[in-house]
Amino acid sequence: MPQQSLPRMLISWMDRIVGIFILLNLVALSALVFIQVLMRYVFRSPLMGIEELCYFPSTWLYLFAAVYASSEKSQLYARVLEIFIKDKKKVYLLRAFAAVVSTGILMWLTYWGYDLLKYSLRVEKLTDTLFIRWTLAEGSVFVSFAMMLFYTVVEIVDYILLYKGENLPLAKAIEEEL
Repeated sequence: MPQQSLPRMLISWMDRIVGIFILLNLVALSALVFIQVLMRYVFRSPLMGIEELCYFPSTWLYLFAAVYASSEKSQLYARVLEIFIKDKKKVYLLRAFAAVVSTGILMWLTYWGYDLLKYSLRVEKLTDTLFIRWTLAEGSVFVSFAMMLFYTVVEIVDYILLYKGENLPLAKAIEEEL
């Protein structure tokens, strides 16, 4: 097995953390729904606030699934122009350009998420029933967009290196795709 560079080790470590976080949110959400169903239909005594509690792991789960798709490069694409391009180097250049555009959009969204986080910290909104701070859910927007921005920058670097002809672990997957 070849020695990984420090950035690749960091990305691998981050991928594991994201996967564990997604799994924990799935378990938490499933447990909360199971408890609510059990209490409501078996014991005929619904718990107030379970819906509020479900909001937090579902928000983190949804946004971190997008982060995971960004890290795996498995988000939805419409690669119509690539049909007409036969040269692989030009495809890499086109994908790098698309990643640059995505980076610009994600920079704006990350800034917007940061403003939302600052607002949430300043206002200190609470949920209606359990009085949990909404910052726990609204913070997921900034964190997830920042992580997607990081993975998109990594994607730009990968496509530029592929364009230059360097061999990457990503190259095999892209070669099969082309």
